[in-house]
Amino acid sequence: MKKILLIVLLGGGAIFAYRYAVVDAPVRTGKEFLRAWGKEDAPAAAALTDGETAKKAVETHILRGVCRAPMEALGGSQATVESRSTGADGSVVLTMHQVVAFDPPGQTSGFANSMAASFRQVVTLKKTGAGWRVVEFQPSFLDAVSTRRR
Repeated sequence: MKKILLIVLLGGGAIFAYRYAVVDAPVRTGKEFLRAWGKEDAPAAAALTDGETAKKAVETHILRGVCRAPMEALGGSQATVESRSTGADGSVVLTMHQVVAFDPPGQTSGFANSMAASFRQVVTLKKTGAGWRVVEFQPSFLDAVSTRRR
C-alpha cells in the first residue's frame, strides 16, 4: 500500500514538474512580457524578445500610443490566456486579454486606480537558447472603463 501511494505521489509530482517546465513556460514568459509592457518598461519588455521585428514592435506599440484614453498614472496589470496554438515551426501563439489599471489626468489617487483599459494581445513566442522569447507582438485596444462607482 505504501509503495502504491509513493508511486502515485511521484507520478503526480512528475506531471506537475512537466507542466511547469514545458507546457506553462511560454505562458509565463508571455505574462512577464505583458506585465513589463503594461508598466511601460520598454527595456524589460525588449529583453524578453528575440529579433529586430519584436524589438521594434515594443518600441512602436507603446501603451499610451495603443490606448485611446488619456493616462497619467499607471497601476497594475493582469493578463489571461484566451487561446493557445502551436505553429509548424514550434512557435506558440498566445491570444491574451490584458487589463491595465490607470488614472486619467487630474484624477490621480494614491488609494486606487479609477479606470481600466482592456487589450487583446497576440503574442508569438519561440524557444531559443535563452528560453522562450517573444518574436511577434500585436496589441489591440478594446475599451477603457471607469472602475469607481459614482
